[in-house]
Amino acid sequence: MAYELKDLTEVMEAESAGGVPSPDLLDGVRRRVRRGDRRRAAAGALGVLLVAGAVFGAVQRQDGPGAHEREVLAPAMEGVTNGAFPESRPVEGLKPVKEVRFSEFGRMARVTFTPTGPFTMYTARCERDATWYDVTRAETASSACGGEIYLSTKPGVPVTVETTALPVSVAQDLGDAPTAGSLARFLAAHSPVPGAWSLRAYSGPCASDTCRMMTDPSSASPPAQPPLTGLKELGRAAGIADGIARTVPLKERGKALRLRVTCLDGAATAVLRIAGREKAVDCEIGESQGVVWDQDAGTGTDGIGIAVLPAAAGAASGIGDAALAAAMKGVEPAGRWTLEVYAR
Repeated sequence: MAYELKDLTEVMEAESAGGVPSPDLLDGVRRRVRRGDRRRAAAGALGVLLVAGAVFGAVQRQDGPGAHEREVLAPAMEGVTNGAFPESRPVEGLKPVKEVRFSEFGRMARVTFTPTGPFTMYTARCERDATWYDVTRAETASSACGGEIYLSTKPGVPVTVETTALPVSVAQDLGDAPTAGSLARFLAAHSPVPGAWSLRAYSGPCASDTCRMMTDPSSASPPAQPPLTGLKELGRAAGIADGIARTVPLKERGKALRLRVTCLDGAATAVLRIAGREKAVDCEIGESQGVVWDQDAGTGTDGIGIAVLPAAAGAASGIGDAALAAAMKGVEPAGRWTLEVYAR
């Protein structure tokens, strides 16, 4: 234990009653003071690591001249690598590289994978609604599980990402746009929650709009779309991208229609059935703006059929029921879609 000044004073007063303190006693006092200083310094350093949670801790070394500050990488949650993942479906032309599975929400994970091409995308998949956080860069990124992060990479050069996920009910307490520090403190103050989620990484050549935008930023501006202002809404529906066909009823029979499909969080391809005709729409490219187009329904229609595939399903071999079912085989539903139908 560290000696307080009161303890040392009592020792010195007791010994001084017998005369001048001996050199041995003075050395003992000095040793006790130095030992107490070292213990207090060590306790201070440990406190910094605990506050930093599972991200980074800045430890100040105080062992004489040349003391410096260094970053210490704290331990991360262990995961289980899915050995079968590299044989799964490509996404946007990117081949699956690595999937690491975890059994708890609310602990920081660290995943290292080796890109095989100039583009790399990684995403989180969760067993229930959750918010995914990525703190690999200076700014923390967050989205619903199923969101994606793209990187320009060099084949063969490993990439390490730091990431975690929180159930939506827990993430609400953290608030929007947390910093790496506030996220670390939040995780340190809350116990992990049992739950399955994974990080999946894909890499290779890529021809999607997102990858083109990475090499040509000017392509980020979406083309002008027909306006919806002032049009009468005939029907609206929303759902999860699960490949299941649904019918959206219209308030009145429509002939000349204007439709918008919006796909988010991994929903990618919408198949529309209108007055006996089918149309596949790459709704993923529209992101939050959606994809708008005009459609003639002949003599009119009372309902619009729609089925939406997640990005993980890849490109379907067709747009019939059998092709959609085959595309969804072994694929978990993911992402959200909205369909709006207007009379023009």
